[in-house]
This record gives sequence, structure tokens and C-alpha cells, in this order.
Amino acid sequence: MTREDLEDIVTRYMDSCNAMTLACSIDDKPWAATVYYARQGLDLIFFSSPTSRHSVIFSQNTWAAASIHGGSQGWKDIKGLQMEGHIHAVTTAKGKARAISTYLKRHPFVSEFLSDPLSISAKVAKKMSKVELYFFRPDAILYLDNEAGFGTRWKLEVEGGKASGPAGESSF
Repeated sequence: MTREDLEDIVTRYMDSCNAMTLACSIDDKPWAATVYYARQGLDLIFFSSPTSRHSVIFSQNTWAAASIHGGSQGWKDIKGLQMEGHIHAVTTAKGKARAISTYLKRHPFVSEFLSDPLSISAKVAKKMSKVELYFFRPDAILYLDNEAGFGTRWKLEVEGGKASGPAGESSF
């Protein structure tokens, strides 16, 4: 499989799902959190409270793992993405505007939270007023497809948010 073919499969798979699980650790204590995301290239944008356990960890240790997977009925149809990379806050006004635009296209229901806070409960409005934008930038993405054989994975190397190097098959 070529790098271009693998990148196309990976981005289509990212677009077919809407939530990812992020895993992080600090002081030998692991933690995982599931978040909605929107794809910008190979970067995955998400909202989170800066005081959440995972955001506090990311502020001290940007290394993270992420997984995206859809439902499966049996082992033969398991597909998914396993990734390692870094998480950073979106800090510039231009970056935030672009990230919000991308996120709202993917999750239009969120625009209600941002544009009309009176239409949602006070509790939700209070939480939404405290969230920040973050992005997960993968350094490597493994695409798992059991339809091609049990544990068959292809690896996509990523540099600066863009696919780099040849695609390689990864043994289980």
C-alpha cells in the first residue's frame, strides 16, 4: 500500500467516527478520556476543560496516545486507529478561529452552545464557558484492519501534522 493510499484510508476513517479516546500519564499513573473531535489535516481538534484531569496532565506531559474505533460485531470486522503524538492548546486567535470553524462543521450542534447560551441549561452554559481548544498531533498512526487478516496493521509516519515516509505494514 502506498503512503497516499494509507493516508486516504486513515483520513476517511477519521471522518467516519466522531469520538477518540486519549490516554496520558504522569507520575506512573495512567488516565484515559473520550472526547469528540474534528479533523484538520491529520491534527484532531477537541474541546476540554483546562481543569479536567487529562488537560492538567497534558499541561505537564504533552505525550499522549489516542485510539479511534467504530463498532464491530466480531473479530474479523475490527478496524481502528492507534496513534501516538502530542497534545497542545490552541493559543492564537487565528488558530482558534480556524479550529472552531472546523469543529462546528463537524459537530453543528455545538454552535447552539456557543451562539445562544440561553438555549441551554445554566449548568451546560457554565461548563462551556470554561472549555479550551486543544489538538492532538500524531507522530505515528497505525491502521488496524482485521478484514485483511488478524492483527494486520499499516503504519503511517507523521511529521508536523503531515504524512511522511513510506507506509509500512506492522506485524502484530
